[in-house]
Amino acid sequence: MRRLPSLIGLRFFEETARHMSFNRAATALCVTQGAVSRQIKLLEESIGAKLFERDHKGIRLTQAGSQFLPCLSDAFDTIERGFRQIAVAKVRRRLVVAVPPTFATQWFSPRLGALAVELPDVELSIRTEPSADCHCNIRFARHALPDAHSELLMMERHVLVGAPRLLGQPLHTLLDSMPALHVLHNDARLELWPNWLAKAGLPARYADNGIEFSTLEQAIRAASKGAGLAVVDRNMIVEELADGALAQFSEIEVAGPYGYWLDVAPRHTALEHVQAFGSWMRGEVLKIG
Repeated sequence: MRRLPSLIGLRFFEETARHMSFNRAATALCVTQGAVSRQIKLLEESIGAKLFERDHKGIRLTQAGSQFLPCLSDAFDTIERGFRQIAVAKVRRRLVVAVPPTFATQWFSPRLGALAVELPDVELSIRTEPSADCHCNIRFARHALPDAHSELLMMERHVLVGAPRLLGQPLHTLLDSMPALHVLHNDARLELWPNWLAKAGLPARYADNGIEFSTLEQAIRAASKGAGLAVVDRNMIVEELADGALAQFSEIEVAGPYGYWLDVAPRHTALEHVQAFGSWMRGEVLKIG
């Protein structure tokens, strides 16, 4: 066990030696001159040697004080450097997340305020494509990755939507007259329309004529403007349904087969801010049911 004098006394001694004045040291430390004098006296008693000579001209270091001061200042400098390194490392923790474009715009961006509150010391960098420095990757896929911590966050929940002004018209009429808005993935149409029509017990021909889009977000925007009907993931249109930008035309809902996965490389799974981000994501998914 270390034999150390009072750290308060040591701090008061260094500050007094820096100013060579009890008054100025007291001002710097935001205490009274009497408090400084008492701490110095207790320190001298603990060490067993006088640290200052006092006379009508003021104070000066004794030989013991002159010998002790550099050692003490070096120790405080070391403590300060260590503290700053830890503090700076905490403030500058960087989290790089790759997010698919539609997920980023429709689901992730509206929740960035909540994320900032949850992880206030994390500097967030959002990408639309995975890169070598990514900590986490939100991936649109059917299956987990074998070489990463791969966790299913949510399955797609496909519903039929369109512009609210079309409500009230018979569904068959709309399906006959409106283009089907399709979403491409890897240059092929996702099976959103065929799967939904099959579950709804409606003819597959309703998906024959349509417009193709490279992202789900484009299809959502086109549907909201009345360009056609779209079968889209309900998770991605929570705000549009709530504010009336989109309307749902049927209670039929089809789950999957794609979902959004959280992938974390093995070298990053132990990082505290990566784990915190994963916990936050799970909590946000639970909120939408």
